[in-house]
Amino acid sequence: MIVVDKSKAIFILFLSLLLFLSFIFDELFSNLLSPMGVRFFIVQTIFFTCSLSVPFGVMLLFAFFTGLTWDSIHMAIDVGSDVAFGYSIFLFFVTGSIMQGMAPFFSKGRWEAPIILVGVSTLIFFLIEWFLISFARAQFIFPDNFWRDIWVSVFFGMVVSPFFFYIILQISKLSGCPIVAVGGRTEDYQ
Repeated sequence: MIVVDKSKAIFILFLSLLLFLSFIFDELFSNLLSPMGVRFFIVQTIFFTCSLSVPFGVMLLFAFFTGLTWDSIHMAIDVGSDVAFGYSIFLFFVTGSIMQGMAPFFSKGRWEAPIILVGVSTLIFFLIEWFLISFARAQFIFPDNFWRDIWVSVFFGMVVSPFFFYIILQISKLSGCPIVAVGGRTEDYQ
C-alpha cells in the first residue's frame, strides 16, 4: 500500500496551480509588453524556481506537463513544422535537471546560486531551442534582436526569481511541508 504524506501532496498541488497560473500570466504580460518589443518568459522562471523545491521525479512530471502545455499553446501543428511537437518537454527536462543541482543550496535557505542558475537555465533553454529550430531549418541565423530578447529574459528571470522563491516558501509553510533546513536538522522535502 502506498502511503502519501498529505502535506507533500498539498504542496505539489499548490505548485501545480502556480505553474498553471504562470501560463495565464505569460499570456497577459506578453500582450501588454509586445507593443514595446519585449517578451518575458514567466513560465520558464516559475518552472525553474519550482524545480528546486521538489524531488527529481516530481520535477520530471512538472517538465512533462509544462512542456506539453507550452507546445500546445505555442506550436502550430502541420506537416511543415520546424520541430516536432513535444520538443520543449526535453528543454524543460534538461534545464530542470540543471536546477535540481542547486536544490541543496535552496533547502539550506541560500538563494544566491539558485538565482544565478535561473538566469543560466533561461539562457540554456533559449539557446538549445534556437539550435533545435535552426537545425531543423538548416539555417543557423540569429533572428533580429535575438540577443537582446535573451538577455532581457535572463535579467527578468534573475530579478523576479526571489519573489517566486518567497512564494514557494510561503506555500511550503501553508501546506505544512517544510522544504528548508531549520537549524541543524534537515527537514527538506527531498
